Formats: sequence, C-alpha cells, structure tokens
Amino acid sequence: MAIYKHVSSKEIIRKVFRDLKPANANWLDDAIEWMGEALEHIGASTQLCTKHAVIPITNHKGGLPGDLYYINQVAINTCVSASVDAQINTVVNQIETLNSNILDYSEQLSAGTVTGAELNDYRVASNNQLRDLNVNLEMLTSMYFNQGSCLQPLQYGASTFHKGSHCDQCVNEITTYKETYVINCGSIQTSFEKGYVCLSYMAFPTDDECYPMVPDDISFREAMFWYIYKKLLLQGEQFMNPRIQYEFAEMQWQKYCTQARNAANYPDIDRYQSFMDQWVRLVPNINRWGGFFESLNDREMLQSENF
Repeated sequence: MAIYKHVSSKEIIRKVFRDLKPANANWLDDAIEWMGEALEHIGASTQLCTKHAVIPITNHKGGLPGDLYYINQVAINTCVSASVDAQINTVVNQIETLNSNILDYSEQLSAGTVTGAELNDYRVASNNQLRDLNVNLEMLTSMYFNQGSCLQPLQYGASTFHKGSHCDQCVNEITTYKETYVINCGSIQTSFEKGYVCLSYMAFPTDDECYPMVPDDISFREAMFWYIYKKLLLQGEQFMNPRIQYEFAEMQWQKYCTQARNAANYPDIDRYQSFMDQWVRLVPNINRWGGFFESLNDREMLQSENF
C-alpha cells in the first residue's frame, strides 16, 4: 500500500536494542550511516521529500544544497527586486560571520584564552542570533516562490562550450547562447554571471536532531533492522543467538528491501488516476515543461466535431 508518514531512525535503533540486546553501544554512529545506505539501496521516490531552495549565483556558479538527492527543476524569478537580493546577501554574510566567530571561539578555548563558561554563553547568544537570521533568510527567499507567475523554467544546457564554463585565462564570452544551467563537479553553473536561481529538489528527510527519517512501514523497519544486523555480523559482533549467520541476515535484508521498495512504489487511488490521465491520450502534449508540469495529469478532452 502507499506510504505517507515517516518515523525517526531512533525507533529502528530502539528495535535493535530490544531484539538483539547488544553488549555495547559502540555501533550507534555507524548505524545512522548504515540506514542511509539502506535507504539508498531501496531507492523509492516516495521515501524522499520535496524541498525548495534559492541559490545565489556568483561568477556563473552556485553551491548545491547539502541534502540534495536529485533535482526536479530549476527556475528564475523575473519579478523579485534588486533590494531583496541585497537583503539576502546581507543576511547570508551575517550568518557566515557568526559561524566563523563560533569556530574562532572554539579554537581559543583549545588554546586556553577563553573559559568554557564564556564559550557556552557566546554559543547561546550566537545560536539565538543564527535562529533569527535563518528565519529572516527563509522569509526573504520565500518571495521567490510566492510570485509564481514570474517563475520561468531554466533549461538545462546542451552546449559543449557552456557560457558558465570558462577558465581565468579564457573567458567564454563570445559564444551564442540562451539562458541555461548545467551541473558540473558538485555545483550549478549558469549562463548569467550573477543572480539567484530557484531549485526544486528531492532530499532524504531528517528529524529535529538530524537523524534520517524512515518511511513508517513494517517492511522498511525490518529492512533497516536486517541491514544493521548484517553489518554488525560483518564486523564480527557476537549475539545471544549464534545460529544466525551473515548469509541468513543478507537473505533477510534482500527480502525486506524488495518488500519495502514495492510498498513505497504502490500508488493509492488518486495516484492511479493521475497516472492514467497522463498516459491515456491520443494527442501528446510536449509543452508541459514550460508550465512546470502543472497540467501534466489533466485529462485529454477531445471534441467529436474535430473528427
């Protein structure tokens, strides 16, 4: 059946403690990474969440979000004023300065020039400032998405000499081009030198403590459990039931991995209807991209007088 909710991976860790009763907790940090690996192995799109981000572009380049898994679409907003861009730049610079100052204080603590109490007070004050700045930044960047009529999709570049790709000695300024973007070496490169792009992307959800979220389904919970179990056996961990060997744990993982993928990809009635409306048609519409695929699943209406 379709899956709608997620639970924290801490529930999976509690299940491991309850069922296996391991002798120590040295594997906890590893288990977080193992669950991330397991989710990637399952690879169902419904276990991801849709996110939006506004990325500043400088010298044709911008950094991608750290939690990005894959990109849905990229757009630009032609209605946001330059004053909003300036405010965003100011807030981003303030956030970077605060983070740098926190790091400097930590280094001073290691050197013995400040006390732990002073550092803790500074961290509390800085975290409050960071929270306020992040809220302000979120409000500013949301203006790029609130003016939906001004959003224009940005096409992926196909040129072998993209406008955003140049070296310091040879700036690629003489090519004939249209506004596009490419993804290159972990960054987004645009044909325009400065500005902002709006990014719709998929990411793995996390809870308030940055633990990965797992789809709330019995097959996913069992798949996570057996993936952790086989990794612990691979490390030579000994459990109360020595009859379960790595081969059996691997077999159980493969079983529940397949079950979880099938459960996540199984659509509900509305998704079935959407799928039918996209595919049951006589005249293909090849212009959906320009409207951000908003009408992709509009049912085709044919008038009999046209035939």
